[in-house]
Amino acid sequence: MFVVGTSGHIDHGKTSLILALTGEDCDRLPEEKAREMTIDIGFAATELPGFGTVSFIDVPGHERFIRNMVAGAWGIDLGLLVVAVDDGWMPQTEDHFRVIQLLGIERIIVVLNKIDLAESGMADLVEEDVRTRIADTPYRDADIARVSSKNGAGIGDLKKIIAENLKKLSRTRNADKPFMYVDRVFASKGHGTVVTGTLRNGMLHVDDVVHIQPGAMEARVKRIESHHSNLAEGSPSQRTALNLTGVPVESLKRGQILFRSGFFTESDEIIARVQLLGRKRELKNNTGIEVLIGTAAVRAKIILLEGETTTSTQFPARIKFDEPWFSYPGQPLILTSPGGFRIIGGGRVLFPGYRPRQHRDRVRESLGLLGSYTLDEYILFIVTVRGWMKQEELHALFPESVESINGACGGLLERGVMKKLGDFIVNAVVLDTARKRILDTVNRHVGLNLKEVSDTASTDQEICRLIAAALVSGGQVVEKEGRFFPGTGVVLSKGKMKMLESALEKSGEGLELDRLNDESMKRDARELIKLGSLVSLDGNILYHRDVYEKMKNIIMAQFDTKNKLTVPEAKEAVGLSRKYILPLLNRIERDGLIKRLGDFRIKS
Repeated sequence: MFVVGTSGHIDHGKTSLILALTGEDCDRLPEEKAREMTIDIGFAATELPGFGTVSFIDVPGHERFIRNMVAGAWGIDLGLLVVAVDDGWMPQTEDHFRVIQLLGIERIIVVLNKIDLAESGMADLVEEDVRTRIADTPYRDADIARVSSKNGAGIGDLKKIIAENLKKLSRTRNADKPFMYVDRVFASKGHGTVVTGTLRNGMLHVDDVVHIQPGAMEARVKRIESHHSNLAEGSPSQRTALNLTGVPVESLKRGQILFRSGFFTESDEIIARVQLLGRKRELKNNTGIEVLIGTAAVRAKIILLEGETTTSTQFPARIKFDEPWFSYPGQPLILTSPGGFRIIGGGRVLFPGYRPRQHRDRVRESLGLLGSYTLDEYILFIVTVRGWMKQEELHALFPESVESINGACGGLLERGVMKKLGDFIVNAVVLDTARKRILDTVNRHVGLNLKEVSDTASTDQEICRLIAAALVSGGQVVEKEGRFFPGTGVVLSKGKMKMLESALEKSGEGLELDRLNDESMKRDARELIKLGSLVSLDGNILYHRDVYEKMKNIIMAQFDTKNKLTVPEAKEAVGLSRKYILPLLNRIERDGLIKRLGDFRIKS
């Protein structure tokens, strides 16, 4: 099913056009009837040969109802830009035309309405003006139809043009991740809570459990309707009414999102690509705005990434919501002045869940990765900013299907710009940087455990574990009892080498930790102990590993001819005073080679 929507200046005949096309009057509110002006979005449908039921959405043209216009326009597949030939292209025509572009609506038809009120020459002039205005836009080749919604002239031809354009639309996406922005909520007698909207991105079935945000609510789909027809399932790009159980009608409102499996990220801030309307004008940092996203209107501030003002018409910026909101990468949005009375511009969500302290630098460094704003670019940008992500996290971040995301990731892996690390997808440069930091950390602070390495290298602990395991396999790092040490190819610092030379020269006297000159020397000594190059006898006396091994072997050789060893016998064997022999024997005992029995040492 397809959804066709109107747009255009007030009183250019949008509602009467839909009446002529469908036989249904979209103005349902008493105030709309009294004022003869569309205030809220309206809905109708008609049968088109080859397409079945086609939905129509009518939107208000008055500038005071921009919120309602966007709420209706966001969910359409084909736009009808209505221009009255007795007025021509007017301010709201321009605004609505720009909104259609900013929302990424694929195709439009320009409908020159009210041809009964103007001579053909006037219609020719308006059409020529329209062609000029759309020439440098994605709609440069759009069809232009001439009609009179009052007397029906051209309506039959317009239906054929609509059908031809529907055939040219991209295939409706079914990513098996259905969602719907709520645009109406009401209580139906005998049924209970009903919400309506345009279903997108997948199918819903009776008895499906759905989630609703904001509000973290859960409901069950009791019944599905589309234009008063009862259905077993709802299809993508279909006007849909859902009868829900489990949620009271008073807890729901326009703007909420209903979905089966979530890919909307709750965010206080997002990074967006902003496009301002009109000619260059100065925009100040922290300007208050309203973000129209889906059918919702959310207060926010626009924060410039650089400087206090900008005169650019396109730029990346932070958008800080007054309250947390939900979005996904690539989602279109419209920016208005507070209150929604003037369209400022629009844009696309680049990075939901933005945290300034954590992401600021990488966002600035990585914006150059975005050019065509394709799925693979979004994935590369987001993974680069975050550093690493599990592939299943990407599945839960994007509206695209699992197969599409995996395909994009596969292409990035083939190009070498991303790497696979266990269950993680990691930016290749970020991975190489993290690997170097971890290796440097182990070399400078030997004997750290995994958490200590992770904290010192500022690397996620799970990523650190995977990188450390790879370094161990490659021989650059050695793991002993959960602690990490430099591999055989690592050269010790000059200070550590000098300390080892001194310990070797002092032989049985060793080094004394509390007599070392400064904290850096003490730190070197402790790291050499962790590395195993120095051996601590009692926490203070330190032996070179070779000296300790020599002394230990002499002591153990005494048990070749005797069953027990006294302290004086041990002193004589190694030539040490009592100050050193007792710590030495105690260390050998801690190593599990001997044990004390009264005044004697015996072999364990």
